[in-house]
Amino acid sequence: MRPILFVNGAVLAIISLPLLIIEMLNRGADQPFLKAFGVIIFVGLSLMLSARSGAITFSHKQIFVLTASIWLVLTSAATLPFFLYGMPLADAVFEATSGITTTGATVLVNLDQTPNSILMWRAFLQWLGGIGIVVTAIAMLPFLGIGGMQLFRTESSESSDKELPSAAKLASTTLWVYVALTILCASAYKIEGMTEFDAIAHALTTVATGGFSTHDASIGYFASPFIKWTCILFMFLGSIPFLWYIRAIRTRQFGSEQIKTYGIGVLFIITVLSLWLVNARDFTWGEAILNAAFSVVSVVTTSGFAISDYSSWGGFSALLFFILIFSGGCTGSTTGGIKIMRFIISAKMIRQIIRRQIFPNGIFAEKYEGKKISDGVFTGVASFVFIFIVTFAVFALILMGLGLGFEASVSGSAAAITNVGPGIGAIIGPHGNYANIPAAAKWVLSLEMILGRLEIFTLLIFLTPRFWRT
Repeated sequence: MRPILFVNGAVLAIISLPLLIIEMLNRGADQPFLKAFGVIIFVGLSLMLSARSGAITFSHKQIFVLTASIWLVLTSAATLPFFLYGMPLADAVFEATSGITTTGATVLVNLDQTPNSILMWRAFLQWLGGIGIVVTAIAMLPFLGIGGMQLFRTESSESSDKELPSAAKLASTTLWVYVALTILCASAYKIEGMTEFDAIAHALTTVATGGFSTHDASIGYFASPFIKWTCILFMFLGSIPFLWYIRAIRTRQFGSEQIKTYGIGVLFIITVLSLWLVNARDFTWGEAILNAAFSVVSVVTTSGFAISDYSSWGGFSALLFFILIFSGGCTGSTTGGIKIMRFIISAKMIRQIIRRQIFPNGIFAEKYEGKKISDGVFTGVASFVFIFIVTFAVFALILMGLGLGFEASVSGSAAAITNVGPGIGAIIGPHGNYANIPAAAKWVLSLEMILGRLEIFTLLIFLTPRFWRT
């Protein structure tokens, strides 16, 4: 456990530093961020000093424990400022979990009157969670082979023991791309009319595809259509694999089966929805295209920003967006959901099954991004999709048992496990809020958000006795 404790201590020490900066935005006398800084830095440094050792390497089992423990430790640390600010524990945990997992569901009301320090802490948590998700997706999960993720192995995850320097190199390169996108987004927002505070806060949550806003009306608060199109652009850029950016910069290779399929699919859905809004809901073409593009990209990228209540457009749009909640963006991006990669592989698996039924003696080899798809990958993807749907259904039933209605339970469970945030309907829809749901439901949804962010298997593996015996 020594290397695991050391890394967790380092993570706590790092996350504590922004609290000092955010405290400057706090105009109250309670100083919740300064107090949180003292507690978190003390715990972090204590873990580092007590667990320090020589070269840090990780076995396969340790990678599982490290991946899960970092997210749980981050969530606990992120909760402290909210709790010290005066939020009930269930609300503080829910808000922190939603932030660090980039879900975007919130229990806060009257955001326009909420202190800037709290708003910036929420935005920073989503930005931190975004880069954490990318590093987990391209460095940790491929090594664990979860849900077909072994297709995305990199040089830093080929060996049986994982050394910190190689992972650090991958993380630092990804971080530079992430920071560059954030700066570009903030600059664009500022030029288009946002205040400096709003521009920075929204840039942090847009690139992270998180969806936290500084206003109750979300992006709809801003009248400028340029701001909304900028948000669409950077949500989409955040949903593209960050390894693609690195490859494009270094080798000028721009091809990607996943991005091509993803882009075509998003454009097709936007077109269909725009046509429906014009013909069935009497939108003008300009209104239809903007609302359709923003809402579809926001949900598909699991961002959760809103400029209008798409769940009020009618049964067709409500069902469409409920389906889109599960899709997610590209693997290796900041998005949640099942991911486009798994849909592509599932389609190829179905095609292979059909071919084998027609030609029993034929030999068929399916490829993805130029790599042959093994039977193990097919099995991993099918298992992931199955357990994902089962987990969603189980949590929806639990929420119903806790007193939520059918619509809120089903859409809330879907929004939590896919890390989208807003659900469907008046209670927790795009213009709704999670503030008035029972405290027990907030705890349940917090657990589901972490399960979804960690691709489910990373936490479920701990329930297997054999894992602890080997």
